Amino acid sequence: MRIIAKFSKGKEVRFTSHLDVQRLFQRAFRRAQIPVAYSEGFNPHSIVSFATALSLGYTSDSEWFDVKLTKYMNPAEFMNRMNETLPKGFAVTEAYDAPEKLPSLTSLMYAARYIVMMRTDDADVFKTLSSSMEEYLGGSINVIKRTKGGDKEIDIRPMIYSMRVISVAENTALIEVIGQLNVSGGLNMELLLKSFEGKWGHNAVTDVHRCAIYSEHGVVLPKFKQQ
Repeated sequence: MRIIAKFSKGKEVRFTSHLDVQRLFQRAFRRAQIPVAYSEGFNPHSIVSFATALSLGYTSDSEWFDVKLTKYMNPAEFMNRMNETLPKGFAVTEAYDAPEKLPSLTSLMYAARYIVMMRTDDADVFKTLSSSMEEYLGGSINVIKRTKGGDKEIDIRPMIYSMRVISVAENTALIEVIGQLNVSGGLNMELLLKSFEGKWGHNAVTDVHRCAIYSEHGVVLPKFKQQ
């Protein structure tokens, strides 16, 4: 049996690394007595994969993992057992009995939606936020990205599908960003925000929250039917 599930990562655990999240879920599987399948060979490992890594310090309502089980388990029971063992800050919010032939979650991904909260002591700086954003999106956006081969200049503009100001209230602004997230890579939100602040001419304290991951057709990933 194959279960695909969505989980949230809250503020309490936002500085937990992706590797530690993987280890944490492995322990949760054992404590919850989930019949996880293991690979064969000299070094067997549980057959579990996570759709994508979330940047350190970010929170999310839309993280996904794929796990293979040795026997059938009702998705609702799976979710309940996991939530009884996961620490505060993590919660499995959806679980599906997924088709065995369904492609990997990574191959289904197309884009991700983020909400960025910007805070500053000087509320007046937000008066130019929308106009600066419109100008910022008007052409190429070249940034320096660190790679294994060294620093490389790339244009991240094609990776930004939309970026807009949702609201401004006193010293806080909310921004929505929808950007590329697929097997070829994804929009680096840290590079985006640093680049935008350089164009805007102001600095702000930012919190980034991933709200959803989408398939190529714009449907929240994934839309499975219960078997």
